[in-house]
Amino acid sequence: MIKKINLTLILVMLIGTLYFVLFSYDGSRLLTYLAVVPVLAAPCIFCKTKYRLRDFELLIYYIFIFLADFLGCVVNLYNLVDWYDLFTHFLSGIFTFWIGIFILDKIQFRGKNILFELFFSISVVMLVASVWEFFEFGADILLDMDLQHHMDTGVVDTMTDMLVAFLGGILSIGGYYLLQKRTHFE
Repeated sequence: MIKKINLTLILVMLIGTLYFVLFSYDGSRLLTYLAVVPVLAAPCIFCKTKYRLRDFELLIYYIFIFLADFLGCVVNLYNLVDWYDLFTHFLSGIFTFWIGIFILDKIQFRGKNILFELFFSISVVMLVASVWEFFEFGADILLDMDLQHHMDTGVVDTMTDMLVAFLGGILSIGGYYLLQKRTHFE
């Protein structure tokens, strides 16, 4: 069932992007349209390794890509809805917190030191948020884009994005404790 949902999400994003390229093409957004393919294919890096992503992990990844990349960039909700950027950064904090937990699970380190697990997962949140902001800054400078809307907000956008991602990660600690009480990852 989850495999079908993943495939459906992939097809919706590919067909939707193709639609925007054909019927709503904006030459200044070409990189946005092209970026969909490698982002969707990224999990294939792990396909032939012992770190292969499970279907549920892929579902979480594709849901986030649907919200952040497809709806945010391709459909352009980042420019159409004022709060959408903060919403996706908050979700990224939650998702990347759980990526940290999944990494510890994959290397069989979970359950050894809960404080380390939480610190590691929050560190993953901040690493991903920082790398993303570096990417946005680089695209703004090197490709003459305006992903950070620096003409309007300057450093406030970057710091707000990182703070909201951090808060999403912190919120996930509560969910992690609840999950720990109920079950362990399998």
